[in-house]
Amino acid sequence: MAPPMMRQIGKGFCGSVWVDPDIPSLAMKREDGGPYRSVTTDSDNHTHLLPNLYIARNYLGLATQVLIPQHHGCIHESNTDWWYWRAESFPAGYEHTNTLITERIPPLPLEAREKLIDLFCAENTKEAVRKSRQDEDCLVRPYLGRRTYRATPSKFFTLRNKPLCINQMESINLPVQDYARTMAEGLAVMYWKARTDANDIEFVLAPGRSGGGDFDSEVLGRHSLWVLDFDCVKMMTLDVQGIEQAAAAYMRNDPYWPRPGSEVQADQDIWEIFRVRFLEASARILGNGSELGQLFVKRLELLVQQSKENKLAIDERLGQEDAVTAGETSI
Repeated sequence: MAPPMMRQIGKGFCGSVWVDPDIPSLAMKREDGGPYRSVTTDSDNHTHLLPNLYIARNYLGLATQVLIPQHHGCIHESNTDWWYWRAESFPAGYEHTNTLITERIPPLPLEAREKLIDLFCAENTKEAVRKSRQDEDCLVRPYLGRRTYRATPSKFFTLRNKPLCINQMESINLPVQDYARTMAEGLAVMYWKARTDANDIEFVLAPGRSGGGDFDSEVLGRHSLWVLDFDCVKMMTLDVQGIEQAAAAYMRNDPYWPRPGSEVQADQDIWEIFRVRFLEASARILGNGSELGQLFVKRLELLVQQSKENKLAIDERLGQEDAVTAGETSI
């Protein structure tokens, strides 16, 4: 009897993610993505973060609403016995490679998916999305640092790793302030307790373990905030150099975290909520005498201000060039 076929439930820069129908609670990430990306590094960082989160949660009362998938092993490509028993379960052409095995983050249920389709999917593609098997693997990326101004739904719609910008989350009454506080505590733990820069990590909204969750909404139901993808995370020192490393990683990551200096008051309010909780959590970890939390916040605010000034200078230069071109044309 042939073994059941593995099903791909995701794909990113690091590799593809698969689930075994016989063990749907586990996810396998294969190292078949871009160069310089490593599931071995992902595994090492994953196992480093788990005990630090446990200590923060149980002894400091921090990041109690942040979930990290349980780690179940990393299979090296030299382990040919493991692949021998699973090769037939993958599509033709797949070779053995390093494979990270973790707890699978459960997808959002049908009711939540239907509501997301009704709210954000273009009318002429709704039925196709409803029938799509891959769109059953639905996780939501909460972008607290981005506001979209798109007036009409996108024609290219998928529920797999579906991003929701801050205004979209506000429109369906998701608890964005609670997300901001939870992310702030999680980030403080990653920086000061685990001493990592949190580079390129991802947050997703999905059901918690056993279908529960710390948050509730009419659209998503009970859900939790999960953090994953640690292959780009690097260790950092608790000094000015580490602050620079962490701030740079914060700014270049996908916009999960709030950004300072917004001209939109609602966004600035979210940043302030995040900032206050981050500093409180930092003080709890480092002690009230440490200035690292404040230094990090000030560095972020400076980077944002510099980015605005650079953009303004570029816009002014382009405007001057356009004026010169227009003058030459009129002559």
